[in-house]
Amino acid sequence: MRNLAIRTLDLGLQATTLAMIVTLACIVLLGVGFRYSGSSLIWYDEVSSVLLAWITFTGAALAVLRNAHLGFNGLLFGLPGPFRMGLFWLVEVIFLTTFGIVAWGGWAILDFFGSETMTTLRFVPRTLVQGILPVAAVLMVLARLLTLPERLISVRAGADPESEEIALEIARAEAELSRTGRGS
Repeated sequence: MRNLAIRTLDLGLQATTLAMIVTLACIVLLGVGFRYSGSSLIWYDEVSSVLLAWITFTGAALAVLRNAHLGFNGLLFGLPGPFRMGLFWLVEVIFLTTFGIVAWGGWAILDFFGSETMTTLRFVPRTLVQGILPVAAVLMVLARLLTLPERLISVRAGADPESEEIALEIARAEAELSRTGRGS
């Protein structure tokens, strides 16, 4: 069930982020075309900025789900077992607390916008624009909780995922080189 949730969230974040990237590319091309013709789009800059923020935050949630954020695995996996587990749990508490506060604060601040809208597109509510912060924070907390059991197993075993990935890629490259006859 958890793996299905992880796969579903992964695909959803990929599709959403990719759709926004394609939309942003189309808007940029449209904006360039209109500027070239001498008729600039008034909403181009504001919409592009909002889309870039949404892309950034959904991409960050995807990175959390894939455990692909920058980290200190060398430090973590270099520690003896009890210290490694202590640091692991400390990091988890800090992460979940921080993004829990960001989600709560993000939702709370949306009330202040009331019926405000974007400056150039009066039909787009400001809450939609600013809503990415609490949405992304909730997605990051969810992603972190969904991947917690797998990360915990790795930390308990002292198996650094980055080292394992590097070893796997080296073995793959060596196998490919020996297959093509270049690995002498």
